[in-house]
Amino acid sequence: MRHYPEVPMWWYVITGVIPFAFVCTAIKIVPTQLPLWAAVIAILLSFSLAIPLSIFIAISSQDMPTNVMYELIAGYMLPGRPFANMIFKTVAYQTTFQTISFAANLKTGHYMKIPPQIMFTIQILSTVIISIWVVFIQNWMLHNIEDICTPHQKQGFICPKSTTFGTASIIFGAIGPQCLFSPGAP
Repeated sequence: MRHYPEVPMWWYVITGVIPFAFVCTAIKIVPTQLPLWAAVIAILLSFSLAIPLSIFIAISSQDMPTNVMYELIAGYMLPGRPFANMIFKTVAYQTTFQTISFAANLKTGHYMKIPPQIMFTIQILSTVIISIWVVFIQNWMLHNIEDICTPHQKQGFICPKSTTFGTASIIFGAIGPQCLFSPGAP
């Protein structure tokens, strides 16, 4: 593996700057209730947890779910904003998860003697392709499957994870953790 050139640091910087610009643009264009400073905190928080969580996963082979922690943090930072809570959780959790997965995939590529630059390129291209493809499939499903995401959908497309995700945003975003967990709360 020493004979293969390493991935230049500027590739990683561009991989971080472009998605960050997309997130900032989306937050400013769409009325999300999420201030830009909160998105920055979500990303900084996820980066600060990526290495400790990676170590934990490498040692224990167990995943540490952080989504509730991110909802709790967003609930205290942005009370009464369920949409902001969902976006904060998604940005923070997915950034952490994708960072850990990316590192694990690069490690697998190292074991398989795949050159780092090729592995990096494959990871980025597959991420871009699947991101676009998933949006097309989801839009097709939402427009072509009758009663999708309803409890009585004939083929079983009831969307239980979406329901849980939405319910959590109401609990932590609209109601707020201060009403549930702070001193004096029931």
